[in-house]
Amino acid sequence: MEMEELSRADLARKLGLSRARVTQMLNLLKLPEELIREIEELGDYWDRQLITERKLRRNECRSC
Repeated sequence: MEMEELSRADLARKLGLSRARVTQMLNLLKLPEELIREIEELGDYWDRQLITERKLRRNECRSC
């Protein structure tokens, strides 16, 4: 983004994604390295979802 001087909206258009999805992906880069490694160790389970956004949102509301 910096090298091509792209905004999030520009990047979203270039990749065919929503601005919200670009923001989500960029926020993943801000996670602590230890957490990223733990997530990577879970591996890829493309045939099924281990954690869904709906489950995460439900847990988030319980902590409100």
